[in-house]
Amino acid sequence: MVEKVRKLPKTFQYFKDEDAFAGGVAFCAGCPLELTLRVLSKVMGHETVIVGTPSCSAPVLYGQNVGAWHRLPYYSCLMTGVASSATGLSRYYRKAGKDVNVVCFTGDGCAADIGFQTLSGAAERGERFIYVCYENEGYMNTGIQRSSTTPFGATTTTTPVGSAGRGKTTHAKNLPMLMAMHNIPYAATATLSNIDDLSKKMQKAMEKKKEGLVYLHIFCPCPVGWGIESDMSIQVCRMAVKTNYFPLWEAEYGKFKLTTTVANPEPITKYVKMFRKFNHLGEKELAVIQEEVNQKYAFLKHLTEFGEHGIPAETPAGE
Repeated sequence: MVEKVRKLPKTFQYFKDEDAFAGGVAFCAGCPLELTLRVLSKVMGHETVIVGTPSCSAPVLYGQNVGAWHRLPYYSCLMTGVASSATGLSRYYRKAGKDVNVVCFTGDGCAADIGFQTLSGAAERGERFIYVCYENEGYMNTGIQRSSTTPFGATTTTTPVGSAGRGKTTHAKNLPMLMAMHNIPYAATATLSNIDDLSKKMQKAMEKKKEGLVYLHIFCPCPVGWGIESDMSIQVCRMAVKTNYFPLWEAEYGKFKLTTTVANPEPITKYVKMFRKFNHLGEKELAVIQEEVNQKYAFLKHLTEFGEHGIPAETPAGE
């Protein structure tokens, strides 16, 4: 009798190292940030330096009391200086002849708002590091305030629902698309419900950083700020993909490609009903969100149809 050999999940082929984080850490229960960092440490390995800021990830990345929660080098700076600090670190390691993954790890408030100027500048100069934005659609660490990536209609402490308001009145900034339009070597979206796709893109990020700045935009719903049960975070990620609310794609020098195609997208109502921050919305407001999702996806699909007509790569600067 021939014994069957159990095949390991595809994701494991991208794991090059052990988990660099402690078994128990100080993230909120059900927060996708924890698994995102664990996957990052396994895929990118211990030759990785994380650059971060005050944020939801800070208590774990900084360490607390007399010890640290992980074994990776970590450089802490202000939100305005993340990309600038990563520029200096990456240039130093190249001069020293070391192949090190310099990884900025920030929330959308830093990437899209406070730190966008230096991020955009580093992308234009062709600096060689990886920028990871975990998007939870707001400033969750400081009290659940709105950011420029907070979607239309969402309730936050600065876009409250009451007699004078029904959530955010403006639409979200499409940050990953903005970064791709910088003509950088690699930009991609990812989320934990599609962990093989996420791992593959992290692996590709390490390869493409040799050519210039790489940007990864990871969808990370916040259980506390959004009103999600602690065991539902991955299901929310999965439904965001299935509704095309958060499509998965990659772009190399302006050449776009969908990495996951949804044949029959679910209506946006199935997504927004999974958590509380959209509970107040009526049919007209939900229709606005559905139309926005449809338009953004149609634009993205149109970009993929350019095929081979991406913008030619240039010799990286930043020496």
